Amino acid sequence: MSAAKDVITKTDIVRQIGQCQGFTCEIAISLVMTQDVTICRPTDWLHEVWSIMKERRLKNIPVTDAVSRPIWVLNARDALEILMQEVEQMDTLLRDYVMGVGYR
Repeated sequence: MSAAKDVITKTDIVRQIGQCQGFTCEIAISLVMTQDVTICRPTDWLHEVWSIMKERRLKNIPVTDAVSRPIWVLNARDALEILMQEVEQMDTLLRDYVMGVGYR
């Protein structure tokens, strides 16, 4: 896990629009961007990424390549779904082991 430069998010835009008055809202993007964005790489372990997402209350985390170019965005719901599938698979394997299924 590491930090990237700044990024503009939907939340940044909505927050700024909420502070605008009248019909115009002119401000430089650099003034409303999220700074020090937490990113991950495809080689990072999902358990570690999930821990950071929980700790920092992140709904999404950018995934970047080796030179910090964005590849995709990992959503917390997707990460949790994959982790839950892993738990279910481990539960099935353990149950089968205890019941002696496939071990004769």
